[in-house]
Amino acid sequence: MAVKVGFIGTGGISRPHRKHLKNMDDVEVVAMCDLEEDRVAEAAEEWNATVYTDYKTMLENEEMDALYVCIPPFAHQEQEIMAAEKGIALFVEKPVSVTMEKAREVDAAIRKNNVVSCVGFQGRYLDIIAQTKDLLKDRPVGLAMGYWMGGMPQVPWWRRKEMSGGQAVEQTIHVTDMARYLFGEVKSVYAAGRTGLMTDVPDYNIEDSSAATLVFENGLAATIFSACFLSGGRGRGGIEIFTKDMNIEYRERRSITIIQNGNSELVEVQNDYWQDMDNDFIDAVRKGDDSALKTTYADAVKTQEVVMAVNRSIETGEVVQISDM
Repeated sequence: MAVKVGFIGTGGISRPHRKHLKNMDDVEVVAMCDLEEDRVAEAAEEWNATVYTDYKTMLENEEMDALYVCIPPFAHQEQEIMAAEKGIALFVEKPVSVTMEKAREVDAAIRKNNVVSCVGFQGRYLDIIAQTKDLLKDRPVGLAMGYWMGGMPQVPWWRRKEMSGGQAVEQTIHVTDMARYLFGEVKSVYAAGRTGLMTDVPDYNIEDSSAATLVFENGLAATIFSACFLSGGRGRGGIEIFTKDMNIEYRERRSITIIQNGNSELVEVQNDYWQDMDNDFIDAVRKGDDSALKTTYADAVKTQEVVMAVNRSIETGEVVQISDM
C-alpha cells in the first residue's frame, strides 16, 4: 500500500524532498499547500495532487500518512500540532521555530500522539560524518572550531530576527547540530555579535557576525563563528576538529581532510545523503517507528535550545546555561 504524503510549503527547500519521493516505490503525494497559489499548483502537477492555500482545510479534508512541513521559521503555527493529533508522521525543515515555547508545544504533541518525526539536518546522513564519528570513537576532542560564513540571503524575512531567528538560528544551526552529533550535549553558551556592517541592506536587525563558545558536558570548549556579510564567493562552512594525534577538517557536505603523522588524506562525500534521509523517514513511517532515524523532532529541540541560547547570550552579554532554556 502506498504511503500517502502531503506538503505544507512548496518553495525551494521542498524541491529536493519532492524529487526524492519520486525515486521511491509506493509513495504518493496526495495534497500540497502554499500561500502562493501559482507555486503550489505548479508543484502539484507532477503528482496530480490536490491544491490548497489553507493548511487547516487540507489537514481536515485529506487522509495522509506523512506530512512535510517546509516553511520559514516564523510561519510555524498549528501545522505540526494538527497533524500530530491526526496521527500523521512529520518531517519538519529546520529551524523548527523561532521560539522555544512553540518548539516544545510541537514536541509535546508529537510525544502525546506517538507519531514518527524527522527534522532536516541532512548532514547527519553524510558518509564522511559516519567516518568522522568512527575516528573520534576512541579519540577525545581537545578543541573544535565551527563556522558558517557567507552573504546575506536575498529574502526580506531572513533579515529580521523576529522572523528568522538570525543567522545562528536559520543557517549556523547546521554546524551547531553537527557539533552536538559529534561531541555530545552542550552545557553552556557564551556569545557576542556585531551589527552595522551591511549599510546597503534595508530593514535588517540581525547580527552581521557572531562568535559563540559552547561548553559541552564532556568538558570540550568549541567556538562557532557566523558571518553573513561576505561577498564574492568567499563563504565557507564546516568544523575543524583537533585531537592529540589527529586533525579532521570537515567542509560542509563536501569532504573531510584527515591529518595525522604529517600526512593528509582528502575524503569526499560519496553517498546521496539527502535521499538517504528521506528514504529513512518514509521507511520509519511504514514501520511506525522512528528509533532508527538520525534526527527526530525531540533531538532537534535540543539543538534549538543551543542556538536560542546563543541569541540570549548575545542580547544579555552573559553566559547562558542550557538548563535555563
